[in-house]
Amino acid sequence: MSSLSPLLIELGSIAQRAGEIALESRKKLVRELKPDGTIVTNGDRAVETFLRPALTDLVAGSTVWGEEFGFEEEGSGGWWLVDPVDGTTNYAFGGPYWGVSIGLMIEDRIKLGAIMLPDLNELYLAEVGEGAYLNGVQIPNIQPGKIRDEEIVTYPERLLRRISTAGLPGRMRLSGAFVVDGTFTAMQRFRGMVGQSEKLYDIAASVLINQEVGAEIRYTSGDAFLLSELKRDAKIEHPWMMFPKDSGFFL
Repeated sequence: MSSLSPLLIELGSIAQRAGEIALESRKKLVRELKPDGTIVTNGDRAVETFLRPALTDLVAGSTVWGEEFGFEEEGSGGWWLVDPVDGTTNYAFGGPYWGVSIGLMIEDRIKLGAIMLPDLNELYLAEVGEGAYLNGVQIPNIQPGKIRDEEIVTYPERLLRRISTAGLPGRMRLSGAFVVDGTFTAMQRFRGMVGQSEKLYDIAASVLINQEVGAEIRYTSGDAFLLSELKRDAKIEHPWMMFPKDSGFFL
């Protein structure tokens, strides 16, 4: 990883350790239901407990907004956006599609991002303007163009329940973990992805990684996808996408 900045290398080490903690916690897993009916585990909490001091020590004046322990206002040194275990249901039942997501937002831009997929042994890192990397190897830019019928696109279940699927491009998949959908899009295992109802901490690292490989990121209506509008403890209301440029896709 000699081409990465020292700060990003350190962030990668933190993400790897977070993944190890999640794997260790899964050996004696405790599952609970949140009020909204989603699962939380001892692993989610252990990872975020580790990440909060590790990240704020890494960047002076930074604060953390994490899924399990809450929303803090943005600090003078930036804002760590943390989903300690994204894809908790997969994680809780032994599936491999889950991971740790960490992004650093300064003002209205994501500056650093790290995603660790422990069961796949994949570490994704990105720094704004410096490219995105998988296990230390730079990820090539996404080729522009329309989605072919045989190519995979992932769509949120919430969207598929309320619209006709007849006009949607590609073959439909859904991993059950945003970090997988996002990183697989960056790697072009999935040609593109549509999201809805996430919070900023869910998407931050994936957005930066895909920006750094040339994805088009916008609402499916064509409107601009502005991260500044998501800096509140609320879900994204409208469908949005990370697709190849010039895909021609709108809803």
